[in-house]
Amino acid sequence: MLIDQEQAGLMRSKTHPRQLGIPLNRWGRNLIACCPFHAPEENSLFFYDALGYWRYRCLQCESEGDLIEFVMRNRFNGMEETQARAEALDFLGAQEPEQQDPLQEEHPWIKEIGGEKSKVLDSFVRYCHWAACKSPSSAEYLASRGWSIGQAQLYGIGYYSGDPEPFVSYCMLSGIERHQISFYLDNLEAYREPRITIPARNSKGLIHSVYGRLMEDDGKSNPYVSYASGPSDIPFNIQAENENPIIVEGLFDALTADLAGIPGVVSTMFQELTESHLLKLKACGAESVTLLLRREANRREQEFRIQRYLKMAESLNLKFKSIVLPKDETVDHLVCKDGADQILSLIEQTEIDTVHTHRRSMLLQDIKENYDNAMGCPPDLNVGYALNTFPRLRQEIDGIQSGCFYVSSSPFGLKTTLLTSLALDLLQSNPQLKIIYIALETPRRQIFDRMVAMMTGSSVLAVRKQNADENVNEMTLQATRDLMGYVRDNRLEIWEDQPLFDNTELMKVLKDEQKDHPDLIVIIDGIDHLKITDRPDLSDIHERRSSVMLDLYKALDIPLFLGGELIDNNGTLVGPRPYLRDSDATYWLESKDGKLTLTVNSQRLGNNNLYKGEILIDPESNRMQEA
Repeated sequence: MLIDQEQAGLMRSKTHPRQLGIPLNRWGRNLIACCPFHAPEENSLFFYDALGYWRYRCLQCESEGDLIEFVMRNRFNGMEETQARAEALDFLGAQEPEQQDPLQEEHPWIKEIGGEKSKVLDSFVRYCHWAACKSPSSAEYLASRGWSIGQAQLYGIGYYSGDPEPFVSYCMLSGIERHQISFYLDNLEAYREPRITIPARNSKGLIHSVYGRLMEDDGKSNPYVSYASGPSDIPFNIQAENENPIIVEGLFDALTADLAGIPGVVSTMFQELTESHLLKLKACGAESVTLLLRREANRREQEFRIQRYLKMAESLNLKFKSIVLPKDETVDHLVCKDGADQILSLIEQTEIDTVHTHRRSMLLQDIKENYDNAMGCPPDLNVGYALNTFPRLRQEIDGIQSGCFYVSSSPFGLKTTLLTSLALDLLQSNPQLKIIYIALETPRRQIFDRMVAMMTGSSVLAVRKQNADENVNEMTLQATRDLMGYVRDNRLEIWEDQPLFDNTELMKVLKDEQKDHPDLIVIIDGIDHLKITDRPDLSDIHERRSSVMLDLYKALDIPLFLGGELIDNNGTLVGPRPYLRDSDATYWLESKDGKLTLTVNSQRLGNNNLYKGEILIDPESNRMQEA
């Protein structure tokens, strides 16, 4: 039996731990007391109502049960079980469940919130709670998050295998029919992966949904689903009479903080914070809110989003604090590592945000993080991405780092050869890297041929047809497989010009790409051919393109290579000037007297001549490398 059916009515009795006559303290959303069942006594006994009725559990001696059992053990321990139970019921003054008039139908709102729906969701929570106690995989996952099964029970955390049939059979024993399950748990059939489950309650304590969280996720997409359609704007773990809620992002951020005794922690479950979330919190008594966020790769966009949250809070007369955690840190990690006091102290020391103080606090956080990142990098370690065939260039510029770089050459055709050589070197030298090569001047089939030729050391013409030398055919086959491997592993994309391809579409697509691949480099070969659909205030086309590329670079903060035409007049670069002015560095490849020279110039990095070196070009494949 999944639960003691004999005590089903008893568990719903109107009892509360305050009736026990023992000292209780608020601990997160639960109550904590000194455990009388083991010596020496310590504050490890939790009273919780995760399953819809009050139970107790000691996290030290593992004693557990409902309030009837607590009174039996604590006050009537010497009696027989039947007599002890009767005395406990008399002590708590338990009442028989009220009989409902069969002729009186439930109001639709009561039926939805407190009647049939609650019965179905409560049954699902109890079933998943039982399954978690029997499932090794859920115990293993919880242990990886620093949780024991006993701690998980305090919050009704459960496990759902993805197969609805055992749950349907269990519901039949409780008088719940299949059509009721399908109606109130309408997403149960849609998600068949094993998941950790957690009940979501409104401020009155009634379950309005049950969330499921993947135990294995890529960390990039939202791992949460809701098994029951319903309001998505109720903050998880919301509680009545909460004046100063703390808003976090993840499920375990909220649960770990609550388990540590931090009061009023709620979660958006990685949803965007909305005015509706804030209104729900204000209805529960909120006068101020504190937002704890994980640091995102795009710090600039995150700051703009926080400014929107600040304006929302001010419009509702709520005081507002925002804290962006250090890189790669989460609330649950910080609580496990440093304890609740560290988080509470951080919140207390943070100023209430206004537009001015927000900018100042963000600036202070960025300065500190910038210093920490710098001091965390040893002198002999490159900051940027590696270039193995350009070792001295890599050393001089400290690897390929975030920036906007303009690439050109004389003769002009060598520019594409340099960009292709750099792209192939970056792919082969950095296994985590993804490159998007946007070919606006040549068909991408030519880029395929160039890369295969460079990997084999053969000419482009040799890889376009079967060769008389079988060894060349084998090398071409292997290089083609390697190239396909880069594409299959989502490490390389080569885009051609398209009728609807413009800078607005480019910005949207690259933002989505960066969410999945923070280690991203974009190469635009033929920037002179990129269609520009905004900035009509600028008449000069080069000025407009350069302005758009700056917007793209600032939004993404990644290495961005722009291949285009510059005019060499007696050894002087004379145009287009906007690219020279706006680029972090200019890569200029020049052929003179039978020698290739690559020069990297930058007026932004403190040294106008960062690098100058002779470049060798393979006579067959045209692949470039340092001399």
